[in-house]
Amino acid sequence: MILVLLFVVFFVGGPLIFRTLTRSRPAVLQQRKLAIITAVLAVSGLALRYGFAEYWGRSVLLTVLSIALIWFAWIGVLAYGAQALRLADSRHQMRRWTGVIGAAGTTMPWFGLASANMVQG
Repeated sequence: MILVLLFVVFFVGGPLIFRTLTRSRPAVLQQRKLAIITAVLAVSGLALRYGFAEYWGRSVLLTVLSIALIWFAWIGVLAYGAQALRLADSRHQMRRWTGVIGAAGTTMPWFGLASANMVQG
């Protein structure tokens, strides 16, 4: 059941967040804001993960929050890359391909979680 919930979150939520972050036209100021937000999310997630290592896996809230922050940072990195490519090439094809590839990229962590669950048994 948990894998079904994670599947829905990763395959619906991730692409929607990515689309929201890349909806507007790319601009340098927007890129800077996105870079700062992404860095804060990544540092926060990693700080929770390694700052409270003794609670990792024992505290569901801490574990889920840490993974979520790192995943949001991953989506931010994908959105940053997509917007940078769109800034360099403003053609419609670039917008379409970066949207498709970026949205698909947001789902990659699910495959890692599913694989780990399968190996664990």
